[in-house]
Amino acid sequence: MNVAIYGRNFGNSFSGMLIQLFEELKENEINIYIDQKFNEFIVSKVFYHPEVKGYFEKELPEDVEFDFFLSIGGDGTFLESATIVRDKGIPILGFNTGRLGFLAYVNTNNLIWAIKQLIAGEYTIDKRMLLEVNSEDRFYGKNQYCLNEFALQKKSRLNMIKLKVYADGNYLNTYWSDGLIIATPTGSTAYSLSCGGPIVAPHSDVVLITPIANHNLTVRPLVISANSEIKILIESNEDKVLASLDYRAYSIKKSKELTIKKAKFNINFVNLFENNYFSTLRSKLMWGTDLRN
Repeated sequence: MNVAIYGRNFGNSFSGMLIQLFEELKENEINIYIDQKFNEFIVSKVFYHPEVKGYFEKELPEDVEFDFFLSIGGDGTFLESATIVRDKGIPILGFNTGRLGFLAYVNTNNLIWAIKQLIAGEYTIDKRMLLEVNSEDRFYGKNQYCLNEFALQKKSRLNMIKLKVYADGNYLNTYWSDGLIIATPTGSTAYSLSCGGPIVAPHSDVVLITPIANHNLTVRPLVISANSEIKILIESNEDKVLASLDYRAYSIKKSKELTIKKAKFNINFVNLFENNYFSTLRSKLMWGTDLRN
């Protein structure tokens, strides 16, 4: 079995559990390929040298067939992991060393148990949709995909931006606002939620359009079919606006035309718990804390 591991910096409290993770993989004779920078951090921070088969940086080795991709960090690390995996179909499991953890949901108490579940094949795969963003100048480089959301935002603190939006060629609305979020069901619990967007179950075949501080209070978040193609015309008074695909942000010129649609491939999300999404919602959002429930 071949496993790729990607991670970020973490606090001292996770050091012991990380060593246990590598020792468990070693005991089960699993080949480990690790991100070069993460390995350097482990060696310098934890003073532990993992026994690995190979290293990678930004791109996985093409000559290796991976069974799993382990993301160690928070939800941001999971999003970075998704950009490394892309369309390879490698199942991703997120270990949470951060706080909230909707995507990286395996906590330190369940870490070794989770590895044993993977080895035993006791898991299911959830397919999570991505959005594909297209623009003539390809400001996003080679990776125009996002798992959570694509967002356009103003760069100036003073001015609003003007965004004209079409869905399947039909004029939808012109948003005078601080920005606009196009989110997947997975991203419904991220930036969109903080801007008043609805929570959507991850298997729903829909896309969310959520304005950021819209100037017209009658304009509300909208849910449309994931099969729709969204076109956005940027008509801002500012010379540039901020465009972001998940954690990656770019400064782009106004008068751009952008197209957003459902990607042709999915991210395979490892699910170790039955009905995990709803239990995660209850836990992370503290639903049911009222004693009457």
